[in-house]
This record gives sequence, C-alpha cells and structure tokens, in this order.
Amino acid sequence: MKRFPLLFLAAGLVSCAPLPPLVTDPPEEVQTAESSSSSFAEKSSDVSAQADSAAAKPFVAIAPESVQDSLSDSTATEAFAPIVPSADSSTGKGTSSAVILSELPILQLPTNLIRDFRVGILVNVSKAEISGKNYTVSKHGDASFSSSGSGPFNVTVSGPQVLANSEKSDSLWIFPAEGGRISVDKKEYRGKILAVSNGKKLTVINVLPVEDYLKGVVPHEIGKLDESMVEALKVQAVAARTYAYHHFNSRASLGFDVYATVQDQVYNGSAGESPLPSAAIDSTAGVVLTYNDNFIEAYYHSTCGGYTEGVEVWGLAPVPYLRSQNDMIAPDSAWCNSSSYNAWKKVYSEKELVSMFQKNFKEARAEGKSSFSGIQQIEVKSKFPSGRINELEVLTNKGVFTVKGDKIRWLFKEGSKILPSAKFSIEKNGKVWVIDGSGFGHGIGMCQMGARARAKAGQNFKEILEAYYPGAKLQCVSSGK
Repeated sequence: MKRFPLLFLAAGLVSCAPLPPLVTDPPEEVQTAESSSSSFAEKSSDVSAQADSAAAKPFVAIAPESVQDSLSDSTATEAFAPIVPSADSSTGKGTSSAVILSELPILQLPTNLIRDFRVGILVNVSKAEISGKNYTVSKHGDASFSSSGSGPFNVTVSGPQVLANSEKSDSLWIFPAEGGRISVDKKEYRGKILAVSNGKKLTVINVLPVEDYLKGVVPHEIGKLDESMVEALKVQAVAARTYAYHHFNSRASLGFDVYATVQDQVYNGSAGESPLPSAAIDSTAGVVLTYNDNFIEAYYHSTCGGYTEGVEVWGLAPVPYLRSQNDMIAPDSAWCNSSSYNAWKKVYSEKELVSMFQKNFKEARAEGKSSFSGIQQIEVKSKFPSGRINELEVLTNKGVFTVKGDKIRWLFKEGSKILPSAKFSIEKNGKVWVIDGSGFGHGIGMCQMGARARAKAGQNFKEILEAYYPGAKLQCVSSGK
C-alpha cells in the first residue's frame, strides 16, 4: 500500500444543546438499502476488551444491520408534512429533550478525534467523475496551490499518483464553493472530497463533520418515519454518532474511517437527506453512548423477534451493555411485532439444501465432513438466551458437520442473501425442509423496529437507548475549544 498525506481541518466544539433545525427541503421517499445482513465484514476484535480500553483500536467491524429490508410493513415511511421538533419540545412522559440534554455530562474528545470524519465512498475503482459549481481543486488539504473550476472532470490513477486533466499528484482535494456541494459519480455530498491512489486503483473519500455525515446515514438506516416516531430518529442518531466516533481510524490502512456501505453504516451523502431525520440529528447534536468513558460499540439491527442477543453469538466474551434483553411489550407480542420479519418461513427441497450447504460450507465455518450427497437429519443442539441457535448439527450420508452462532445464517446463503436470523426452528415435512424463523439481523443492540414502536408509544430517546444498551451512559462530546 502506497502512503499518502492526509491533512484534515479540526472540527469545532460540538454542542449538545438542542438546535432549532432549518427545514428547507421537501420530504423524500425512502431509498431502500440492501441490508447489511447480506455482506457485512467479519469480526476480528474483542468487543469486551474495547469496552474497558482507554481508546478504540483499529479493527474490522461487523456493521449494524439496517431496518430497511423490513420496511414493507405498515410502519414504513410515508409522505408527511414535517413538524420540526422545537428546542424544548416534550419527548414522551413529559420529559423534554432540553432537560435531558442539559443534564448530560461532558466527554472530552481525545486529540486524534478532533478532526473531520473520513468516509470511503468509492474504494478500489478505476475512475470517478467529479462535478460541481465553483469548486476549488488543490494538491493540498489547505486549498493552497489551487485552481477553480465548474462542471465535470474525471479522476483516474497513474501508478501511485492521481491523474486529473493531465495533472498528477499524490492526492487531490476538491473544495466546494461556500454553501455548495460536490458530486461524485452524480451523487451529491457535503464537505470536501479527497481522491488518492493505492498504487493500482482509486479511492475517493468524503471528508466532513460527523454531524453532517449523520444526515446521510440516519434516513437510510431506520427510515425517514413521521413525527410520531421522531424519538426513534433521535435514538438512531445517537447510535450512529456513537458508532462513528468509536470507528474513527478503524479503516486507517485504507485512508478513511468507515465505508459508506453496509460494511459500516449506509451513507448516501446529501442525496437522501430529509427534514425530520436532520432535525432529530440537530436536536441531539454531540450526544453519544459511553461505557467507562469510552464510546460503546453501538450495534443495531432491524428486528429482534422479542429478544435481543449478546455478542456471544459471535463467539466473544460478554459485554455489559450488549446483552440479551427481553423486548416483549406483552407475553404474546414483541415491540417489533409490526415488522414483516417478526415471523418468516423458508421451504427447501433436500436437493436445494445439499447444494446450498456444500457451496456455503467454508463461508459458514462449518466443521466436519464437507463432501456429501444427502441430508438425513438437521438438529438444533443448543440455543442462546434469545432463542437464536448456538450450534446446529447436520447429519449427512457421509457423516456429521456443525455450524455455530451467527455463522449459521451463512450456511443458508442464497446469492448475496443470508438467512434473516439465526432464531428459527427446522424440521422435515414430507420431502421438504421447513424453517420457521423470527427476526432480521444479528439481534445485538438496538432493535430498530422495536425503537420505532417504543417511540410511537410515547417513550423518549433516553428511555429507548437505556432499554437497548443497558448500563451505557449518555454523554456530550466536546473538543474543548
């Protein structure tokens, strides 16, 4: 990997005072993103160790799993006339956002986090089209030695350097005009754009304040919703903000902090921004979740099916704020009951399962005999507290193999889609195998569909966060300037 200079402007003080947001854009329709259940990266660090460490260390993360694939139910986003939450509006049970925020302790940001956030929006591509009005192009992060331009131009690579309009440089910065935006491959972004070469391919990075980054994340991770669920938007804003701060430098070897995809959090720049989610972000500006004064791993998923799960499903040591929780509103009804994935069914022929299991054997990290032509029995050997399967045993005509934890979902992978959840039962019915399942995602942390229902029932964002991240503390980040 070639090294290249990365210069960033320090962010100013982040305030936790609720801000009256400006509503200038019309409401937009939800743009459904493919769930991170289909392609998130493998875990390679111990979350429990990070919970007690002084600072987060770079690692490959398992992304939060978006609610988007369960938006076919009745709570999906509909067109609405945005009602902007005011600075002192009541937020469930008579507690106002202003009161909650005014009581939060301050968390001083470490020096290495007092800078703009870096999002890898295009990684390992051959070229990118940059466009905008009255932008400034520079070889340096401070806009010195720059030239102005308007309209589109292409950026490619030439060995270890970036090539644009016959000019070569180790890196290329594009600064928008005041109040303007830069487009990359026809998608618009706030902040600055940095193009770098990794020696063979091009990487394009969006450099912007965390709060602006969130405006391109929240609507795509939980939906744009309506005023009745504004507290759920605040919950998502706090969780996504915490995830961002925890993951500063987590992709340092690539030159950025997070991917713009389901490998981290779905980020679509300013194209998908919407008034109410932006208002929720502004009204919780700087609010994060911590444990022992460190940013928590604020994992979230679409639908828990009545019980959330701990990180033990990934084979990790327990974490106090990420543990299995009862999320039932009544003995026979979960908070996420309105999700289309609260209950689901899959039916497979034996031939389909044989082909699927053989193809997915390695990716599911199965242990045992991988060569077989028939399936005689599939047995659930043990379960986690939430009902998700801990160990699945498959008896074939050539022996036995087992798959453990959340990797069981990969055993049933079809194309790019893994099984919605590891919370299921399976039995043979005549000539077919029938799976009856519940939930969507890994089940760890916040249940987004549950958060939506809790908000609609009158719970405020603090109460909802406390329900899904027990023991975590709300704090307000400050740069100390």
